Amino acid sequence: KARQLFNRIGVRNTTMDDLARELGISKKTLYKEIDNKADLVKFCVQYDLQQDENTINAISQNTENAIEELVLIAAHISKELQIYHPSILKDITKFYPECWQLIENHKNTFIQKNISDNIKKGIKQGLYRKDLNIDIVTLLHLHLSFFPLQYDGKGYPISEIYFEVMRYNLYAIATPKGIEQFEQLIKKIKL
Repeated sequence: KARQLFNRIGVRNTTMDDLARELGISKKTLYKEIDNKADLVKFCVQYDLQQDENTINAISQNTENAIEELVLIAAHISKELQIYHPSILKDITKFYPECWQLIENHKNTFIQKNISDNIKKGIKQGLYRKDLNIDIVTLLHLHLSFFPLQYDGKGYPISEIYFEVMRYNLYAIATPKGIEQFEQLIKKIKL
């Protein structure tokens, strides 16, 4: 319920009173389970990061093709971005720095390794260019992937911005064979 409220009205705007009301319990009962809002936010962030890892690992393990893996992960992330309230990351960054650090650690370890592994796989499969500096391209892809979360939108849905960043990244690194597979997959998956 807390995650639903955070996604609907934002972290800062969600009060423990709101959560107790949504759960149909008293605030006193809620505080028997959760010490404070900061602990609740941390629990939700940890839960979301673990779910994200599980989903991405499953996609990576069940796809042989680097382009298909990239597109399926992008579809997963795009779906997640559609439910987030625009202020969630700003709220977490400003009011819950410990939680923001969890997100940064996730980004700089799990996500970075996933991107690097995908690039290596794509090069071996002839889908990505062989002349890529894997470390630099990984960092570029990593930071560009987080750009939509920090962008104010200016009328564009965050999922659309994410898709354009992903397409931009892919066209920069793919071979003609990789681009052809990408274009076929995005029609099939309808990103």
